[in-house]
Amino acid sequence: MWKRHAELAKVLADDIATLGTFAALAVTMTGELADCYNSRRDGVAAIVTSVEQAASSLEITSVGFYGTDGRFHDAHQATQNWSRVAASNWHALAQWVADEVAPDGLLIDIGSTTTDIVLIRDRKIQTQARTDMERLADDSLVYVGCRRTPVCALVGSLSFRGQSIAVMNELFATIDDARLCLGQQAEDPGDRETADGKPRDRPHAVARLARMIGLDGDEVNEAEVRAWSSQIVRSATDRISAAIGRWAPGDSIPWILSGHGQDLLSISKNTPKVDLRSRWTPEVSRVAPAWAVAGLLEGIERRS
Repeated sequence: MWKRHAELAKVLADDIATLGTFAALAVTMTGELADCYNSRRDGVAAIVTSVEQAASSLEITSVGFYGTDGRFHDAHQATQNWSRVAASNWHALAQWVADEVAPDGLLIDIGSTTTDIVLIRDRKIQTQARTDMERLADDSLVYVGCRRTPVCALVGSLSFRGQSIAVMNELFATIDDARLCLGQQAEDPGDRETADGKPRDRPHAVARLARMIGLDGDEVNEAEVRAWSSQIVRSATDRISAAIGRWAPGDSIPWILSGHGQDLLSISKNTPKVDLRSRWTPEVSRVAPAWAVAGLLEGIERRS
């Protein structure tokens, strides 16, 4: 979106139209932090405007923007109370889980960029943090995900033929390349959302990883690439585990698992868990906050 934010209204309208006809839109956002906007306030205002334009083009008259206060706001309220609407997707998912899945649980949602960790007790969200900064401070937001996290953000060096080589602090490769090389992620050569814009397949992933220490893909072997990939993924798992350790209670409440990066979790077989991929589908779990916010609005409309 940060590259084509001016097209947001049209893209939203086109995508919504492919899904059917709707009387209302429930909206939660996280894109306001994109650096195409001068500030988060400006980002919220721009996204609200784009959503309103998309809704108008589809003759949808009811649009609610979810906030971290647990309420839906109209466009004017969302713009005025922008700090409540900004980065509200995690709260929408946690509130839906608290209402519909488990009164007590540890929600762990691992996406392409970040991991959300939210403790729920008696159907209440336990963290007092609401903004990204506050959540980074209390480890309920971990800026590690299963696809976009740069390799240089995870490891400072890689072992190569008896030497520890410092990695280049460049966006040459991401954790997705490591997961491709380990077979944790299926190849998709048609997808070019990669560090170098080249196909998302294993040969190109090897080249991207090799570039992290100034090499070409044909200068490294299978075992070396797998060792690097394991080190990179292990670093991500360790960071997520450390944050979970801060929030995981001593009792055996279930872990509620969401997102498409669950292989980055280190979880005991004895830990009770609810996997939203099974409750819904893997595709829905991948966009769980969107599903959740729609469910929250439907619940309000049923009760009204």
